[in-house]
Parts: sequence; C-alpha cells; structure tokens
Amino acid sequence: MSQKHSRRTFLKMAAVTATGATLAACTIPVAGPQGAAPGVQEKVVRILLPSWATGEIPFDTTAREFNEANPGTRVEIQTTGEGWDTKVMAQIQEGNLEWSGAGIASSASSSLPRWIVSGMVQPMDDFIASSSVEGAAAMLSDMIPTLRNASTYEGKFWGIPYSFENISFNWRTDYFDAVGASEAPTTFDEWLDVARAIKEWGADQQIFATSFIPDLDASVGTLIYSSLEEPFDEQMVLKWESQEAIDALAFYKQMVDEGLTPPHGFDGWLDAYYAGKLASVMAQSSRGVWGQLAFGTDRVITSPVPTRGAGPGAGTPFWGNCVALLNKAPYPQETLDYFVHTMGPQNQTFQRNVIKTGKTPVYESAYRDIISADPQFRTYEWMIAMRDQVDRSVTRPFNNYFSIQDTHYRNYIVQLTEPGSTMTPEECAQAILKDSLAEIAKQQA
Repeated sequence: MSQKHSRRTFLKMAAVTATGATLAACTIPVAGPQGAAPGVQEKVVRILLPSWATGEIPFDTTAREFNEANPGTRVEIQTTGEGWDTKVMAQIQEGNLEWSGAGIASSASSSLPRWIVSGMVQPMDDFIASSSVEGAAAMLSDMIPTLRNASTYEGKFWGIPYSFENISFNWRTDYFDAVGASEAPTTFDEWLDVARAIKEWGADQQIFATSFIPDLDASVGTLIYSSLEEPFDEQMVLKWESQEAIDALAFYKQMVDEGLTPPHGFDGWLDAYYAGKLASVMAQSSRGVWGQLAFGTDRVITSPVPTRGAGPGAGTPFWGNCVALLNKAPYPQETLDYFVHTMGPQNQTFQRNVIKTGKTPVYESAYRDIISADPQFRTYEWMIAMRDQVDRSVTRPFNNYFSIQDTHYRNYIVQLTEPGSTMTPEECAQAILKDSLAEIAKQQA
C-alpha cells in the first residue's frame, strides 16, 4: 500500500509530540559510568523500558549477564517516565543523545511506525549482520514471517519483538461444561447458541455468558478480520461498508441486546472476569493465562476466535512488543548485541519466561523446542493456534488510521448498543467511516 500519506502524517505527529510536552516533565534517572578500569573508557549502554515490561521480563538479569560476559561494556536498564520520548527527540536533534535503545513499541500498530518516520530510531540490519552474539545469524530467519514483516519498512528491519499478542477466545471450561459444551465455539452461530445456554444456566449467579473489550482491534475489528481475507480497502481503512462488517456490528449488537454480555458489550468486564462472573471473553491472548492464574490451568482455555463462516479470514489483529535502536545512539552495536543476547532465539530461558507471562513467542524454534517438546509447557500449546492465526494475518497499513478508527468506533459502538437505541449497524458503520475519513483528510491536507 502507498506510504505517502503515512510519512507526512507521522512527521506531523512527531512534531506535535516534540512541542507538546516540556523537558521538565521527564522523570528518567540518569547514571554516569562507574567501575571502569583505569585508562579504559567504559561503554555505558542505557536502555529505556516501561515499568510494566521490566516487571514482567528479567531485563535487569540479562543485563548483568551481558556485562559479565563483555568487560568494558555496561548495560543499564532505565525506566521511562513522562515525556521521555520528547527528551530523546530533543537530544537526537542536538546531537548529544545519552540513551542507546528503547521499548516497548508495537509493530503492526501505530507506535513503531511513528518512531520510524519521526526519526527516533534507526534500522538494525547492518548491526544484526555484524553481530557475533549467538543467535544473531538465525534471528530473522527463525522469526515468524508476519512478525518480521510488521517490523520492516522500506526494506529495512526496525524493531525486535520479544513477544506478540493477538486476539483470542478465552473461556471457562467449567461453565461451558455445565451446559454441555466441551469445546470452544468456532462460528458466530455456535457462539450465540452456547452464550444463550450459559445465560440461562448462570442467571441466578448473575453470570454473563461472554464479553468483548472496548478496543476496536479486540472486538468488532477482530470480527471483521476473521470474516475477510483482506480487511482493508484502497484507502487503508477497514471495509466498513462491506456486508461482513455490517454483520459483525449486527452480531455484536445482538449479543448486547439479548443480555449475553455486560452493558455495551464490555462494561466492567475485567472485574467480572476475576469475580467469576464471566464465562468467556474475546480479548488479548494473554488474558487466558490471567484466567488460569486466577482459577486454575484446567478451568480456562485460550482458543482461536469464532468466525462468521467456515473460513478463518485474515486471522486476527496482532502486534509485536518491540525494542529498537535509537537514532544517533552511542554504541549501537553493543546495544544490538545486548538485545540479541537477551531475546534472541538461542536464549531459551528468556523465551520460557515470556511464555509464562501469557505472551506468545516470536520464534518458530520456541514452539518446536519448548511448547511442543517440554511437558512442563503443555498448558501453553494453545499458543500454536495463535501463531497460526498470526501467520495468516494481514498487517495493518503503515499509518495511524487504525487508531483513528478506534477513537470513532468507541463512540459509536456505545450509541449502537445503548438501551432503546434506534441506530442500525449500517448507520453505525457509516458514521465510523465518515468521521474517520474526515480526520484522515485533515491530516493529509
């Protein structure tokens, strides 16, 4: 697809970011070199990561391992604070950047593309080719092709995903068993039938049969993806006027109108999930593992999403959780080497930690050598189906149009599902499309 408009759009977004916050808003701690041997210039590699990522994945541990194996280089993991990207962009422009790498950017979403076209990050290809770290030579060839392509722009590779997520159907086996359903529904009709049965069974306990979540990509977006082999039109927006999109909105509204979901399809879904008041939810694949941790590995299963018909369409939306090399970074080779050391395919300890968080690994070898081969990881075999969903998925266009549609979708899906609403699915689709295209046109002007 044409990327003419996306580059202009994201450059404008970057300019807004650079001027919309003050440097004083940044709360990143900065540490100077320590412990260097006399007469030796220590290479200090500072990497910025959000607190949720450092809390979930042992980046500090792998930094210590890398430092011990590479005397003279010290990797420091620092937590991002408010306005961190503004400060990074300012330092890049001034030529005095003190950080070398950053994360987490979402490929197949808007953040990694924004980082790329704003000039905040640089391609990795030459540094991967020059790396002598074990795993570097196999990293790109071992990576699931769709994920590799989602981090590729203008023939260059820009972001290493340490995991990915897509949308899945996460369901309580005990609740489904109670109505005689031993498998996840595979079609909209099957989903509707089992939801009605669960509603009747769980009425006294006020159990909702199913739920969506507010995000476009995890709700109607997924219903459209799974119904079409190519979900985007020539304007690089979802095919809102297609019969498949109208049917998706109609199905969603029917679920809400029949009381099979919380109000609007998602109100209070997470609290209901943890309270045991939700029998199933279509959401990020990690939410199934959340449920297993809360209720037991035998009571929650993660399955592919039900589809409109017999075919899987374009799978589901997905995104890789990526790290990137900052533009004009000090020590880019050492930074890339640390990334490979930490999250390359050879680091099975890291891959196992990722899998246990409920996020899905990005390398084919992780499925072969860990999920399929290690009995301790049998409970994660559902990730194979998620890999297959992503393998056939269609990457979002390289722009922020999907996030624009998400904004307008969140408005109109509430209007469509308000009690007593007279809005039709066709009118809802037309309103989302009209407002989205109007906003996109303003960006292109």
